[in-house]
Amino acid sequence: MEKYLLVIVAGIIGGLVAQHCNVPGGAVVGAMLLSGVMALLLPDGIALPPKVGTAIQLLLGISLGMTFDRSFLILGAKALPLAIFSTIVLLMVAVCMAFLASRLGLVDFGTALFGFSPGGMTGMSILAQTEGQKGSVVAFFHLVRIFTLFLTVPLLVRIFLYLQQKS
Repeated sequence: MEKYLLVIVAGIIGGLVAQHCNVPGGAVVGAMLLSGVMALLLPDGIALPPKVGTAIQLLLGISLGMTFDRSFLILGAKALPLAIFSTIVLLMVAVCMAFLASRLGLVDFGTALFGFSPGGMTGMSILAQTEGQKGSVVAFFHLVRIFTLFLTVPLLVRIFLYLQQKS
């Protein structure tokens, strides 16, 4: 039980420090980084019980669902074709990256495809494991993607909004 407490406290500290330092996505990025470091430092590692993971995913889903309003229906209908096109493009890139990773001998094609495909880290890792692929490798690929996106997308938005205001 104390392992969980250590990781939780590390995550809270990391999230609050990163948020205080105005790191883009600070609370999430800081919590993931410091709790991840703590988990690596534990001699036997740590795993989240499946029911706790499900509860967290439910809470996240509910909190996102609560942000919907009626304007979402209109925007959703208009943006659906772009969302589908984006998914197809990302999936094509994922197939190319998986092929490259497997040709370079880094990881097998199936694991690489789950790792490079668009989707959430938890869901894709679990799906990969149920399909006989290496879930931990998939989680690592998604972790790198998430960290990169959390650090760069807010900066890109700020830059583009600043340039838009200048013109």
